[in-house]
Amino acid sequence: MKQLSGILLLALLLACNNSKNDKSATENPTQSDQNRTTAENSNPPPASYSSGNNFTISIGGNETGYNGSILVDKDEKKLQAGAPYRGMITTSSGPDNSGMILRFVFDTKPGSYPVTGMSYNRGTGDAAEQYGGLLGGAEKIYDTKVTLTECKDMGENGTGGHKWSISGTVESLTIPAMGLMLMDESKKHPREIKLDKISFTGLGFDDNWEEMMEKAMDMMKKKE
Repeated sequence: MKQLSGILLLALLLACNNSKNDKSATENPTQSDQNRTTAENSNPPPASYSSGNNFTISIGGNETGYNGSILVDKDEKKLQAGAPYRGMITTSSGPDNSGMILRFVFDTKPGSYPVTGMSYNRGTGDAAEQYGGLLGGAEKIYDTKVTLTECKDMGENGTGGHKWSISGTVESLTIPAMGLMLMDESKKHPREIKLDKISFTGLGFDDNWEEMMEKAMDMMKKKE
């Protein structure tokens, strides 16, 4: 419950910062602001990401789209030099109850970075298949790389950090089945699954998530 309250306070904190910025802009409009407002009103806003739009998985030539999101914090274990951040991408549930978790360490610039955990699931009931750890598996450096093709600094987030947007790909990722699944021989569970390609676009995050949560928790404690 406290974690949930912390998240709500974090949202409130962000809203307050955004409100201050919006108020300042409203009280001191410029001609360029007025021109921009006119242009925005005359054109429809860009489409936001929807399910199946920003994360795709290709298996055996068949591509499936998902809605993906990323949680990023600092990698305290320092698994890879030059990769200070730890990211965990999770997807929505797709066809046949399929979905994925992908973990990797990286820096906020294009390049190749190591995968540190992965899992993939599909099917339900007796036909359910689980590959890799439920939360991406134990953190370690794998040979497979995540190639970040784009890292955009979206500007300050109002809480001392910056917002970022990243896009990238993973080529030919093979994930072994969980040992528990292989114990039941009657289900004839495949021993592994090969993902031909993974791609993601425009996943957003804040680079000071821990500090934001600490500030939110402090606000919560002061209200108790």
